[in-house]
Amino acid sequence: MKARSVLVVAASVACTALGVFAVPASAGLTTFCEGEAGAVTVPGDLRVAATKSCVLDGTIVTGTVTVEPGANLVITGGNFQREVMLQDDAFFDAKGTTFGSTVTAVDAYGFYLADTKSGNVKVSANQHPDRGTYAYLNTATVNGELNSSVGEVYAENSQLGSVTGTNVSYVDLISTVVNQNLTVSGARLGGVFCAGEVYGNTSYTGNQGALQIGADGPIASCGQASFFNGNVTASGNTGGVTVSNTIIRGNLAGVDNDPAPAGENNRVRGTISGQFVNLAPPAAARAAAAAAPQHNPDVMTGRKSDALAEAHAAGPAHL
Repeated sequence: MKARSVLVVAASVACTALGVFAVPASAGLTTFCEGEAGAVTVPGDLRVAATKSCVLDGTIVTGTVTVEPGANLVITGGNFQREVMLQDDAFFDAKGTTFGSTVTAVDAYGFYLADTKSGNVKVSANQHPDRGTYAYLNTATVNGELNSSVGEVYAENSQLGSVTGTNVSYVDLISTVVNQNLTVSGARLGGVFCAGEVYGNTSYTGNQGALQIGADGPIASCGQASFFNGNVTASGNTGGVTVSNTIIRGNLAGVDNDPAPAGENNRVRGTISGQFVNLAPPAAARAAAAAAPQHNPDVMTGRKSDALAEAHAAGPAHL
């Protein structure tokens, strides 16, 4: 399944074989990493200094991991036992890695999590609210909340606790299970929910872009039904709402959507109210969203390629 700029996750550059570890630990059990490192244990905190690049393979970190402004961290097959914090313009790429706590990004460039397990994932902006922070997840498990208030949010083939996107660019969830509530509000480019499941309540409110809820189009193709165990509400959206091919165990409701929502092939076991009574076919909604902008598929790939090259050029350093 491909949607928007999320094609980048499939094109993400694979990590090469890596060397020994970084520079010596300083007082207070903090290790600074620049270059390439292998399967060692860091008995304390790990920091990637501002503008530097660190590439890890099989590394265990017992303390907090901090990626400082403009820095890059790429990890494969690791274990970070405490929080990971991304600072201004920081980039993080993790594959096959377990996180014992939260992944937090504030004013970051973005991150890509593949085959990972973590606690909460939090994305926000303090100084750069207009920055396009990228939060991409593929086959990831978030045992808590995925909460973003900036940038682009995309998850595919993932298991998430709850999802909240507020004033983001978009929230696209493909073949993904949300075990609690799904809430999207103020999304400039709307959102897609395709071939997934939500076990709490679902709410889309005040979004400016097109919303594709279970439907096949207008933003992406989707050939499978979506399941919602609770209520589904869509109100005050202005980019077009399409609800199709869903099974909803709760209620389907919403008002003040302009244009009016469209859809077909919905099985609602609760009540249907507001603008969702007697839905029109989705052709009109597809036409209204036809001009919805797409995104740059190379935005994460380029940053990761640069990080790998910079870390390799720095070479291995030793504890």
